[in-house]
Amino acid sequence: MTLGWDPERAASFYDEYGEREWTRFDEGRTPGPSLDVHLEHLRRFVHAGDRVLDVGAGPGRFTIELARIGAEITVADLSPGQLELNRERVAAEGLAERIVERTVADVLDLSRWEDGSFDATVCFGGPLSYVVDQAEDGLAELVRVTRPGGHVLLSVMSVVGTVLHFLPILLDLARRDGVPKQEEIVRTGLLAEEPDYGHLAMKLFRWSELEAMLTRHGEIVAASAAGLLSAEQPEEPELREFLRTVELELASEPGALSSGQHILAVLRKA
Repeated sequence: MTLGWDPERAASFYDEYGEREWTRFDEGRTPGPSLDVHLEHLRRFVHAGDRVLDVGAGPGRFTIELARIGAEITVADLSPGQLELNRERVAAEGLAERIVERTVADVLDLSRWEDGSFDATVCFGGPLSYVVDQAEDGLAELVRVTRPGGHVLLSVMSVVGTVLHFLPILLDLARRDGVPKQEEIVRTGLLAEEPDYGHLAMKLFRWSELEAMLTRHGEIVAASAAGLLSAEQPEEPELREFLRTVELELASEPGALSSGQHILAVLRKA
């Protein structure tokens, strides 16, 4: 059982994970509407010509959208394999000229970039959850490299959403491993890397925890659940569009913020 940040282990995992990081939305392992929520926030808060750091960029889902917006993008990820997939995907879209730099970097150490280097910093998905008890340090780095008045766009994994979306699995684990272990996970949000639990050690957040962490650095200007709806993948295009519309309509309601698989927030740096 591992419960702590291990960057070498994380890099190795995502090198091996490969294309599955790209296909998780298409295959429903992450609900498709979750992607739409993330993309919608990029379109709201990033503008053509902005200098943007995309941290934990993976194979390029968000890099491609940033490029389409017209941003000047610096791409960072722990995994050399994911960075290569990112290069291939961005090039296939004809958007390679929007990339300023592509480099291996840990969210806890962005020291290669000076204070205020970027108009916006994007850290979507798992990076701040994977650093477990060092999320405050990771956030401080994201804020540091963002200019005053610029935006930090991030998402973290949600403990409430995990319980809601994976309750049958939680009950099976409680039967097998005991209720106290599951109660501790719910209470702390700490999920160890072990079979049937975390693929990597991670911290699952409540909205109240994330809100308190963010407000020390500036103003929260947007917040939303992501992956609020189930991973249902109807065949009919009109029903897929319906689910996308419903998620975008409901995910920013205060009562919904913790209820998706991820919690998304946008911070304006003080």
